[in-house]
Amino acid sequence: MCRCFAADLDWDAIANQFGVDKDDADPAELPQPSYNITPKQGIGIVAQGRDGKRHLASAYWSLIPTWSTNKELTYPTYNARIESACDKPTFAASAKSMRAIIPASGYYEFHGRKPYYFHAPNDATLYLAGLFSWWRDGRSPWLLTATILTCPAVDGPATVHDRMPVLVPHDFTYAWLDRSVDGASLIPDMQIDGAELSCKLAFHEVAAFNASDDGRKLIRPLRRTHTPSLF
Repeated sequence: MCRCFAADLDWDAIANQFGVDKDDADPAELPQPSYNITPKQGIGIVAQGRDGKRHLASAYWSLIPTWSTNKELTYPTYNARIESACDKPTFAASAKSMRAIIPASGYYEFHGRKPYYFHAPNDATLYLAGLFSWWRDGRSPWLLTATILTCPAVDGPATVHDRMPVLVPHDFTYAWLDRSVDGASLIPDMQIDGAELSCKLAFHEVAAFNASDDGRKLIRPLRRTHTPSLF
């Protein structure tokens, strides 16, 4: 499960890493740095268009399938289980050929009410596996929407929560974004390789925070105050 993450990124560098055309990625239109990104906010995603080119754009974090008549669904779609994404009507078309990568500085998981921050040991950018879809209600412009794929947690992450976001290995990004490849053929390997990456993540407990809080202070390791004993 991933319902909050951090993204304090150099979008120009991300565009270069994925071969995005400089004229197609306007940093001014991408989300500002934040350490408290939650569903239904704007997030940056990398995806391949029908033109075969890779694009970096801002998307609404909660996937809305093209066939939906309403922007507000009766169930949450900010996450999608990778085990069933190819079969669920909400995500099937996207899992087949509309896959995305969501760059992140790190993400949070909650053990009860205690938040933990997960990040690469060297603070390298994480590539979260995602799906995207275009939606409109007939009156407004097309809206790009996205979801983050999750899988069963393993190793260290499993001590905090039973789910975790799927990480895309750097050498898997080309295949993952390729719209000519059916997602069903990629998912088994993605689960294995992504789990191996997740086992290498660093994580620590952080102080509880509110929806309006932001900034690097949110990811500082929690310092517990111990009451001195008299004996």
